[in-house]
Amino acid sequence: MEILSKILIYLIFIFAAPLFIGIVNKLKARLTGRIGPSIFQSYYDLRRLMRKETIYATSASFISRVSPVVSFASILFAGMILPIGFTRPLISFNGDLILFAYLLGLSRFFQILGAMDIGSSFEGMGAAREATFAVFAEPIYFFTLGSLAFIFGQTSMYEIFHSITLNDPSFLVFIAVASISVFFLMITETSRMPVDDPNTHLELTMIHEVMILDNSGQDLFLYQYSAYLKILIYATFTSNFFNPFNAQNYALGFFVYLAVMMALIACLVWVETMLGRFKMKSIPQYLLFAASIGILNLLIYSFFKR
Repeated sequence: MEILSKILIYLIFIFAAPLFIGIVNKLKARLTGRIGPSIFQSYYDLRRLMRKETIYATSASFISRVSPVVSFASILFAGMILPIGFTRPLISFNGDLILFAYLLGLSRFFQILGAMDIGSSFEGMGAAREATFAVFAEPIYFFTLGSLAFIFGQTSMYEIFHSITLNDPSFLVFIAVASISVFFLMITETSRMPVDDPNTHLELTMIHEVMILDNSGQDLFLYQYSAYLKILIYATFTSNFFNPFNAQNYALGFFVYLAVMMALIACLVWVETMLGRFKMKSIPQYLLFAASIGILNLLIYSFFKR
């Protein structure tokens, strides 16, 4: 029964990914005085893409055909490792935090390969930007989660998040700052404002969207669904810092998980509405700032805990 409940929760998680971004877009529209699309618009877009024919460029090789599938499968696999709210993930073992990071990295790697395979200058430009900013983004993940692994002596994501208790004020501050670093990482990795604009049509300023300009049909469906899943994975990852994993009551745990996710959506909507897009040259500074506050956070916490 336990494995069945895990599978059911994971399937709901996958199905809810487009809904998450639909709520974000709806609230953004409301905050700017517009009615905005339905919260189910992402589902409609995915259904439309599924029905369309996939067309490949004449210069495309087999890389363009396998990249969307591998990228989507990697994201799905990464979701199996992530604790969703109060539940133990489908896959959990010592060192799974490394596998989680490299599955997300594998997805990015094949998206970059697919973009470069076609030979388009615009897509190559987006691939170069994606690879460059990844160099600055990955240390945020490894340092933040590595700090928690160091403190708890655990290398399993479930065990790390399960060990978090918020009854110590100094540790509460540490967790709050760590979650801010991961929130910055989420914005970067999911190509959201102010790092990237998912709704722009100006190729010279795009990062992720420009890499999939020449994709269509089911390939574009896989890329879009991967993007929806990725933002829900990072949102859940951020919310896990504040979840009561010791709660024995599933209903209470589920309610708290939803409450934290709603608070996270509100933060994301506020940031995307109130902040303008950064200049391209400012993005590394933004990521270095996120990594720096994580390092400073651990140093301050270690100093007071001596």
